[in-house]
Amino acid sequence: MSKHFPTPTAVAAALLLASLGAQAQEQAASETDKSLERVVVTGSNIKRTQAETSQPLLVISRSEIKAMGAMTVTDILGNLTDNDHSALSDLGGANSWASGASGVSLRNLGLGGTLTLLNGRRLTSYGFADGLQMNFSNIDAIPSELIERIEVLKDGASAIYGSDAIGGVINIITKQDYTGVGLAVSAQQSLRQSFLSRDKTGSVTLGKGSLEADGYNVYGHLEMYQRGAYKNSDIRPLLPTWYTDLNPSRLQKSSGSFPGNYTGSVPTTAAPGCAKENLVNGICMYDYWKDSDARPGTDRITGMAGARFKLNNDLTAFTELQFADIRATYHTAVTRSQAAGLTSTWYDSLKGELQSWSWPALPVGHPNNPYNFPVTLAYRYVDNPDMFKNVGSSFDHRLIFGVQGTLAGWDIDAAIGDMGSRASQRQQGLPDRFGYTDAVVSGEYKFGQANPQSVLDKMFPVFGSDGHYKEQFADFKGSRQIGTLPGGPLMVAVGAELRHQDFSHRSMDDVLQARIVGFSGVAIDGRRDLGAVFTELSAPITKTLEATLALRGDQVFNGFGAITPKLQLAWRPTQSLLLRGTLTQGFRAPSLPETGNGGASWFNNGIRDPKRCDTATALRDALRTGNTADQSDAEVAYASGCSVSFPSAVTPNPSLQPERSNNASLGLVVQVTDNVSATVDYYAIQRRNEIGVLDIDQVLANEGASSPLVPRDPVSVQDQLWSQRAKQLTGQDIAFATGPIRTMKLQYRNLYKTRVAGFDVDVQSKWGLGNWGKLNVGLEANIQTKLQYWDIYANAYGQNRVDYSGVPRTNAILKTNWSRGDWSVGGRVNYTASTKLAGSEWDDPNYQESGCVTRGVSVDQCRVASWTSTDLWLQYTGLKNWTLSGNLFNAFNEQPAIYHRPGSGVPYLDGRILKVSAEVKF
Repeated sequence: MSKHFPTPTAVAAALLLASLGAQAQEQAASETDKSLERVVVTGSNIKRTQAETSQPLLVISRSEIKAMGAMTVTDILGNLTDNDHSALSDLGGANSWASGASGVSLRNLGLGGTLTLLNGRRLTSYGFADGLQMNFSNIDAIPSELIERIEVLKDGASAIYGSDAIGGVINIITKQDYTGVGLAVSAQQSLRQSFLSRDKTGSVTLGKGSLEADGYNVYGHLEMYQRGAYKNSDIRPLLPTWYTDLNPSRLQKSSGSFPGNYTGSVPTTAAPGCAKENLVNGICMYDYWKDSDARPGTDRITGMAGARFKLNNDLTAFTELQFADIRATYHTAVTRSQAAGLTSTWYDSLKGELQSWSWPALPVGHPNNPYNFPVTLAYRYVDNPDMFKNVGSSFDHRLIFGVQGTLAGWDIDAAIGDMGSRASQRQQGLPDRFGYTDAVVSGEYKFGQANPQSVLDKMFPVFGSDGHYKEQFADFKGSRQIGTLPGGPLMVAVGAELRHQDFSHRSMDDVLQARIVGFSGVAIDGRRDLGAVFTELSAPITKTLEATLALRGDQVFNGFGAITPKLQLAWRPTQSLLLRGTLTQGFRAPSLPETGNGGASWFNNGIRDPKRCDTATALRDALRTGNTADQSDAEVAYASGCSVSFPSAVTPNPSLQPERSNNASLGLVVQVTDNVSATVDYYAIQRRNEIGVLDIDQVLANEGASSPLVPRDPVSVQDQLWSQRAKQLTGQDIAFATGPIRTMKLQYRNLYKTRVAGFDVDVQSKWGLGNWGKLNVGLEANIQTKLQYWDIYANAYGQNRVDYSGVPRTNAILKTNWSRGDWSVGGRVNYTASTKLAGSEWDDPNYQESGCVTRGVSVDQCRVASWTSTDLWLQYTGLKNWTLSGNLFNAFNEQPAIYHRPGSGVPYLDGRILKVSAEVKF
């Protein structure tokens, strides 16, 4: 198909000419058309009948949400075949700068390519930015039990909504009028082990008044959700053999223990007082997996309240309040001491200087040092294990006052609002560079004993950060018929928005003062004022051909701007066939963290260092032949080259330009029979000017060309000790040729491009079975054909990522539902296609097919097998006012596919999951 797109000027001219020509026909508007019931559908500002919808729009009804058994909005959106599941999840919040929140990504375009709306208007952005860069809406903050339906526009819509609507728009629509009292509760757990997937939720909804009969309606809704937590040690017996073979550390204990082991310059020897059951070959061991969460717990209270009042027969005033109070807790492993002299480096965020600190030895004369020289005590601080955790908390709100209805012949919708999010992150576990050293060296901390909390807090103080996002806005849009064309009424919409945004993210003082070892800080703030104007024209050129044109201009006052057009055509040659297509441009405005003031630094974790990984692998293999302590060191040695951590710093860039995209789609809707309809839509998106920093893996792979970006430390003493021990065990000389990475210092730039393409398929059928009830069968599928990222070193797009790990070619859901009388039953078959084991074309050669052969991995295990699971659903409504339902997820106990890579995430362990729900309304 053509890759030429209309220019903003051309679209603006078309809109203007069409509007001028139509104004002469305004008095001839059809009264019949005026009487049609029209609604606003996601992706347009013009009211229209549902039959006129000619965009790729997926509607998820309340009944389907019940059938899928989703407890949260994250669960609901997780069932979208276009959701690539790459976005931030609160399940991984322990290692996130935006802990306690979740986002959504459509079409592999990330958080910044997907716009989420609530009742047609934007949600507040979260108080923290994902990756210290991307402002996003926390979908966990939306109550799920009040949702009436969700509309998913699988098309770009920046010409309608502005920034972020590149890959699609998700509009979550809640119940607007509610009368009576409603209660709902649900709970679920795994049938394999009761602690797995143990979640529960409950809600209460109150409402009074009928807008039509009484002229008003008020309602309130409160919802509570709790996710059950469990530890890494709890799941250890459930881990499959293939996983523990690849990740032997999951079965191992640590020599960093209580009361510890003397090590370093002496043979590893247990300190006095080690419990007999923890002694292994004379070394005291500790099970550190029992302290950290495999699944973190969370507690959420979400709610909405609203009111609608008729001002007269034509206008209705409304108000809406949405809020959420969320607390997510991530327990981490109890902190242990490290080898004396081992150095940590990080940034002093205030001075902009690199800091370093070395773990202290127990000095001569220390009560716990039996030697006449300084010694390392490998020790685990088990005095209060519960203190070592990361807690992410937030409070979000959105308050709107507005008016809707008809005024002077226009359908209007206007509102003012205030919204915001306050977020905090608190944790303990890293040492204070001064307090820790003083407590250890002076003997204030009593090894082998339970110490006062005041001493522990001195050594491991609470640290973290606070953030907020605030926005005030005013918007207006109006639509009306301005004439008549051969195909029907010519409709126009116009509107404008004003917004003020304010963002701040600041670490606590002890972090900014570089007191917390290895933890760099963030101090970012930014604010701006934005304005936008937009127009849209719906032109039924003939009875079978309709064109829709839209144009929007966004402007940051004293800053960047964007003009985005959209052209949409729909042709219905017969009653049973509709052909549709769109050409549009989209944009994402640079976020406040990307363009504001200050800067941020963080640790990169799990990075493969090409200059050290081969040696680290050889050291691991050699040390595995030794004693228990050597085997424990083997994994640490491996990580020092193949899963490394180091700090990076990044600064905002006020000269950034918006990210841009060209979007095209072409589709058809076919009414195959009276009972069966099908849609097929092809999409292609090219995004450019993407904002980011240089990719860490690519910088390291091209270190010769990027050496100023990769300063390194000398080969460490620990590196040399591993080499000496490997020589003793195997006789081989295995030594690092280069030291570890010290840091990287970067700035946001417009660097990258992405292009994606694929097909969306949706088949729906409804069958009346007479006395046997009704049967609905549907199929949804996303078939990806292209995902390519720009390689700035090669100055070209990289290899197509589709079919590589994490990017399956096909995601599909087959849905069935049969209802008769008070009973409904249904099922969902979920399918994800197989992928290669490698993550990309430049991934570690060990995971390419040739590398798998070398490692002795079979050809079938050099791919990640496809995944198919079946969910079943049952509902009964035969009790007055009550609805009872149950869901059985993974009904046939589908086992997880083998992911033959060390360090991979824990496989699916839950087996079958049973959920039961009850609702009552009075």
